[in-house]
Amino acid sequence: MNRREFLCVGAACLLGMLDGQKIVEASYYEPMIYKRFFQFTEYEERPVTDALVIHHTGFLNVDKDSTAAAVHKFHQEDRKWAGIGYHYLIRKDGMIEQGRRPQMIGAHAFGHNKHSIGVCLAGNFDIGKPTNAQMKAVKELCRWLCRKYGLDPMKKGVIVGHRDVNDTACPGKHLYKRLGEIRRFCS
Repeated sequence: MNRREFLCVGAACLLGMLDGQKIVEASYYEPMIYKRFFQFTEYEERPVTDALVIHHTGFLNVDKDSTAAAVHKFHQEDRKWAGIGYHYLIRKDGMIEQGRRPQMIGAHAFGHNKHSIGVCLAGNFDIGKPTNAQMKAVKELCRWLCRKYGLDPMKKGVIVGHRDVNDTACPGKHLYKRLGEIRRFCS
């Protein structure tokens, strides 16, 4: 049992959330998300959430780590967007950073931003593979988001790759082929 699981179990015990001998599943709780409070040039609340769109940063010819702050700066300065388009960025070490505030409309999947949450993993998964830490984090995050918004992860169109909704190679072949694994973990 790792530290996070120990703390979740301890909290569940303190709150009396025991179900017979079983402890309420720790993954129900929000995973550790490092909040970032970036400034945006425009911001609008998302009216509905019915999909999670999975991305990779996809830097050309290199599989490298990135921070939400670096992506925010790139999206504002180079793309001329309001700011980071993703709601969450998962670093190579598995750290989950908040980009856009979760209730706001993203800028990550043209034509689908008003009803979806953007989850991006740092790296180029056409040439590299997501780390074990990233896969663990994306599974925990997606499971929590599905429960938070009442989504069925096995329903078609709920957990999708960026390429499923736009003409792109994102999230790269090595991450795209693992989307089924993420869906199964979330169910």
